Amino acid sequence: MKLVKSLLLASAAGLAAAASAQAADLPSKKAAPAEYVKVCSAHGEGFFYIPGTDTCLKISGHVRLDYQFESTGNVANYQQFRAFQAANAVTPGSGKQFNYSGRAQNQTGFTVRARTQFDARTTTAYGTLRSFASLDWKSVTGANPLEYGNGTSIDKAFIQWAGITAGRAQSMFDYYADSLGYDDVRGPDHTVNLLAYTATFGGGFAATLSLEDTNQTGTIGSYTRATTAGGTPTVNSWGLQGTRQPDVVAAIGVEQGWGGAQLSGLYHSINVESGTAISARHKEEAGWGANAGVHIKLPMIAPGDELWLQATYTKGDLALQTQGYPRGWNLSNVSGGITKGWVLPDYDAVIVNGSDKLPTAWSAIAAFQHNWNAQWATHVEASYLNVKYPSAVTRAAVSSQLGATNWNEWRVGLGTDWKPVKNLLIGLELYYTRLDQKAPLNANGRAFTGAGTGVPFKKNINTYEGVFRIQRDF
Repeated sequence: MKLVKSLLLASAAGLAAAASAQAADLPSKKAAPAEYVKVCSAHGEGFFYIPGTDTCLKISGHVRLDYQFESTGNVANYQQFRAFQAANAVTPGSGKQFNYSGRAQNQTGFTVRARTQFDARTTTAYGTLRSFASLDWKSVTGANPLEYGNGTSIDKAFIQWAGITAGRAQSMFDYYADSLGYDDVRGPDHTVNLLAYTATFGGGFAATLSLEDTNQTGTIGSYTRATTAGGTPTVNSWGLQGTRQPDVVAAIGVEQGWGGAQLSGLYHSINVESGTAISARHKEEAGWGANAGVHIKLPMIAPGDELWLQATYTKGDLALQTQGYPRGWNLSNVSGGITKGWVLPDYDAVIVNGSDKLPTAWSAIAAFQHNWNAQWATHVEASYLNVKYPSAVTRAAVSSQLGATNWNEWRVGLGTDWKPVKNLLIGLELYYTRLDQKAPLNANGRAFTGAGTGVPFKKNINTYEGVFRIQRDF
């Protein structure tokens, strides 16, 4: 019995040894280590490391609904302009930039926007390498003066590194840039394609030099005009004749605990044409602008309270002041505008007897926001814009052809936001616009009254707008 027991134990040991040897010969398959998304605190809240890299990424955005309503009246359009020209025995042009459709009488409308933002940052020996992209998807219906069309658009897209900013970004000329409120006031606020360099100094001071695409800041209704050798105005050219060089912007600013300030200047080259022929005269004119602004934090009133003040002067570049919208502001899917009366066209350059005439404009902005508590806030903003043409443009012989006149405008907005829970905003904003414009002169030097056009000219025009907004940030 003992012999049998010994044989069985020996056999079992042999089998175990053989199995162990065979197992050692088989390939070993270990589970791959799991990669977890790690928080990146070096660049602020919401960043995480892209797995397998040293780049931190933040994904954010919002979904927004705006319901807009506005006052309407008669529409200033090209047909009325032609009637005015015919009544004054001048030759009308062939352009029809003031045509409009039945949608021009919309008084209400919706805009739905979905915005997604990607902010990627990597620490390098020369500072942070950053790429930022903000993409919009929107649907626009009805009356929406500040929105056009449906589909996808690029809000911002730029690279920053070692003081360089390259891509599509806020113009370095701007400062306030409609920081408060849903709608816009007059004054510079443009997103442009640019290449800029910023040098930073101690104490929060910085200086920037920027080359910016002037095509991105073209004014709606901005046309050059020519005159014949005899001085009688004729419409020969319907647009600025291409871009020869970018705008050049220089700015210096400071950001500290009390707020900030900036002084900026811009050189704007205008290529004008005196006729439609290939051999027609071309000339470069120098437009320019200056902008000064200050931002003051007011925690002594309430946490988050702030005040903005800004003043801007331009010559030959109305786009920086008007943001591309015509006088009277309301336009609702048309370039001519919805107003209670006739609103006239505007130009960046006018050629009179072979001489280029550039309009001047200046604006002032004041904006204030008060936080009642963590959930309620109220903002108010106001702007004043004054546009003036040289006397050679506003005299009877030219004014009767172009309709170009001097004008000024007040725009005031008041809004209140409610944030019932984190990242949810429900708000209402109301705007009032007051336009004062001079009547164009006919060939006899008399002020135009609208006789024969079907739309009487009005010197003073009042318009009203409102926006109801629901926005969820993420």
